This record gives sequence, C-alpha cells and structure tokens, in this order.
Amino acid sequence: MLGEVHYGGRVTDDYDKRLLNTYAKSWFGEHMFQASFNFYKGYKIPVMKVVADYLNYIDELPFKDTPEIFGMHPNADITYQGKTAKELLDTILNIQPKDSSGGGGETRESVVSRQAAEMP
Repeated sequence: MLGEVHYGGRVTDDYDKRLLNTYAKSWFGEHMFQASFNFYKGYKIPVMKVVADYLNYIDELPFKDTPEIFGMHPNADITYQGKTAKELLDTILNIQPKDSSGGGGETRESVVSRQAAEMP
C-alpha cells in the first residue's frame, strides 16, 4: 500500500511509482523485525518499551544523513552541495542593489555582508 500512495506529492509519474514499489518490496517485510536487520549501518528499528526512549533514540541519530542510507552513491552529496552553493550565490547576487547612484547609502558589499551575517 505504501508504494501506491503518492507520498507528499513527490511521486509524479509511473517511474517514480515503480521505484517506490520496488523499495517497498525490498525493505518492508517480516525480515525487518529481526534483531539482525539494519536499514544501513547504525540504522535499525529500536525495540523499547517507553516513548521517551524512542525519542532519545531519534535525537541521537545523525543530524545529516549520507546518500548511502538512501541507496545513492556518495557523489550524490557532492552534486547536492554544488547545487546548494550555486543557489545561494545566485540569491546573493540577485538581492544586491542594482542602481549605482553616488548617494551615501550602503554599498552592495556591505549589504551582502550584513545579510550573510544575519543568516541563521
């Protein structure tokens, strides 16, 4: 059933649906409840009795997952980081003031520096 549901609108065509169904057949089954099962190194289904223990387990998971967890090559992260950096730099260039009046306002460089310092 999970493979047939359009999860979050990300399943956009029949190829996405086939891929999701393939993942579901490979990963979901009785075998995943065995103690030896791991989704990836260090990613297993915890067996606990208290909700707080589950929340602690989740909090201890890495903040950033590697592409290998999702079955992708490590270079997928390089591509992602490159695209993210390009988007960031394009945004910085697009928000710079376009006029070149000789007024006494902030320079483009000081606006970009101020906005970069304000970023979380």
